[in-house]
Parts: sequence; C-alpha cells; structure tokens
Amino acid sequence: MKKKQDWIVLCVIALVAAVLLAGTNFVTKDRIERIALMEQNASRIAALPDALVFEEVQEEPIDGIDSCYLGTKQDGTEVGYVVQTTVKGYGGEIEVMLGVDMQGVVTGMTAGGSNFSETAGLGTRVREEAFTSTFIGLTSTPIANENVETLSGATVSSSAVIGGTAVAYDHAASHLNAQ
Repeated sequence: MKKKQDWIVLCVIALVAAVLLAGTNFVTKDRIERIALMEQNASRIAALPDALVFEEVQEEPIDGIDSCYLGTKQDGTEVGYVVQTTVKGYGGEIEVMLGVDMQGVVTGMTAGGSNFSETAGLGTRVREEAFTSTFIGLTSTPIANENVETLSGATVSSSAVIGGTAVAYDHAASHLNAQ
C-alpha cells in the first residue's frame, strides 16, 4: 500500500511542477520577446543611428545574408539599411551588423553575437570601437588591407569580419541601386 501512495505523491508533485513551469512561461514569454526585440533594435540603432523604426525587407533567402532591415525616422523618412551576416571566425561564428545610409555611406558596424567565442585579447578586438569605427564613412565595399586594415594577431577574425561587412555592404548597395 505504501508504494502506491508514494507513486501518487510523485505524480502530484510532477503535475504541480509542470503547471508552475507552464504558468511561468506564459507570464514571462511576452516580456522575454520584448527584451530580445529591444536588444536587436539596440544593435540596429548602433549600426544606423538616425533610424528609430526598423522594418524587415522581405526577400528570397540570399546566401550569406541573415537579415536586412530598412531603417526609418519616426515620420517614415527612409534613413538606410541594416544588414546582418554571420561569418566563421577563428573561434566560431561572428554576427556582423552593418548600417548603410541612403547615400551608400557606412554609418556603423557591430561584431559579436550570442555565439561569439573568439580568442580573448586577440580575436575579441573585432568588437572594439578602435576596429569597428574604421568602417564608418566608407562609401565602397570594405576590402581587407585596402580600405580597412586587418588586426595584427587576429588576422583570421578580422578578415572574416571584413568579409562579412563586404557581403553586407554589397547587399545594402543593391537595395540602394534598385531605388
């Protein structure tokens, strides 16, 4: 008789735990989605500072492009494009986000992402302003050791990021040329 009661107690405990977990998920799901959207928009704003609203550009999947957003001011004035790519660095994936204004000028760039695992002190320098700011003001496709220098000691990581920005820039330029 004792074993049957133990089994019932365990089932009740499991049921209560499942209900509590489902309730917690239900209550926090919308907040988690809002926070994730705010973090994504923060990266987009860092890449395209004049934009406040971002609308995803619907297009067929393009190799090397994760996403493309048209950035606008609050009044709907188009500011430019933010394009995200993911490249393979020395330590793994690096998400690259590039902002290009309506005149084809790079307004900002971020590198990193949730899976960023480049070597501390070397590859992690691709996220630092000293490197990312070298892209700002470019009016053509970024090219390693021509209009953007690779980082000494982090050649693989910085070359990957430069390659990702080149893909992103060319994609944004194709949208600009289509207008």
